Amino acid sequence: MKKRLLLHICCAPDGVYIPEKLSEEYEVICYFYNPNIYPFEEYEKRKKEMERVAKAKGYKLVVGEYDFENFTKNAEKLYYLPEKSKRCDFCLSLRLEDSARKAKELNCDIFATVLTVSPHKDFEKINEIGKKVAKKYGIEYLPSNFKKNDGFKKSVEEGKKLNLYRQDYCGCESSLVYRQMFKDAESEDRVFLVKGEKVGIYDIDSVKKHVERNGLKTAFIFCEKKPTDNVLEYAYENRIFLEPLENLQWRKRIFEKKGKEVNVLDLKDISNRDIFLDPC
Repeated sequence: MKKRLLLHICCAPDGVYIPEKLSEEYEVICYFYNPNIYPFEEYEKRKKEMERVAKAKGYKLVVGEYDFENFTKNAEKLYYLPEKSKRCDFCLSLRLEDSARKAKELNCDIFATVLTVSPHKDFEKINEIGKKVAKKYGIEYLPSNFKKNDGFKKSVEEGKKLNLYRQDYCGCESSLVYRQMFKDAESEDRVFLVKGEKVGIYDIDSVKKHVERNGLKTAFIFCEKKPTDNVLEYAYENRIFLEPLENLQWRKRIFEKKGKEVNVLDLKDISNRDIFLDPC
């Protein structure tokens, strides 16, 4: 007799192929639970697409509560943090914890998530969180890396067969803002990548003025030392990317492949911090 597995689904494109794969070994129940998705119209679109997939594929599907108000209340202080930070850890933990709780409620033996199929997600971090909440609720978690063996490619191919809507941002309001900032950078012929050791509020203002003088919309600042929360929030409010210095060459390659002129500048050449008292 097969074990009952509850599979957390984040969106239809990621959930179109994996339930079928797992059904070879498990009795799979798909669970769409994503109170992070903003705005509500986007949530409805993704939910309906997953319902369409479930009907077409014959998947069992349970839809969780869209408790966006509670999500926002707990996540609002994290919105200005960059991708793969405490903001994302909180969101992953929230969804996996509820999945563990729902798995117990539905008398499942084990639970998993399709999130690890995404090339943009850290599957090791997801599995670490999954194991932690599994221990809390006394249920087994299935560690995964579903993008292995062309898992992501197969999901894309299956999604195309059903003409699925494929979103271009993760889900929360913050990820939508960052995605728009990236689109703004992509829309220009050239991109400013600014590198520095430490970044403060005055530096953000200086880079923003430099961007405006050049008729652009945004820029990226890569810093060696982690900025304070106040600086991260200020950069977010002013639509300037703040990223670790280690991301510089990766970002540069992305824009060069898109045919953009990439200008790598030193922060000290833009921001004369020595003559200002720079609050953090």
